[in-house]
Amino acid sequence: MESGFIKIIECFNISRVGLMTELQHFENGIPPGTQIIDLNTEESWIVKKRVLSGTLLVANDSEIYFDCETEYTHVSSVFKTLEDREVAVQKELEKRKNGIYWYLLKPENKKQKVKPEIGIELKIKTTTQQGL
Repeated sequence: MESGFIKIIECFNISRVGLMTELQHFENGIPPGTQIIDLNTEESWIVKKRVLSGTLLVANDSEIYFDCETEYTHVSSVFKTLEDREVAVQKELEKRKNGIYWYLLKPENKKQKVKPEIGIELKIKTTTQQGL
């Protein structure tokens, strides 16, 4: 994947929360307030915050942090067995190796109802505030 782009892996609309979106990127994090744009449709979304994995937070604090990501929330899971938890930890660690992280997004335009398409690459619009 080209630098300055992200790929949509998964996206869910959660009422009153935002778009829970699994992104793949190889940037040094994506700061809150960053605009991401579909260059084909010109639809755009704003990164609200990073969503940390509760599974990795309790597994020897294995979650990856980026200095520019200053706002976080986390999602925790419940497992029936220790083996189930260990499998989940390994899956999450594999995602991190492949540059896959969860973020909360919001549409830039409040009337916009479209969520990003799974599999599409979106352009990260850099700002002087991000120092890029």
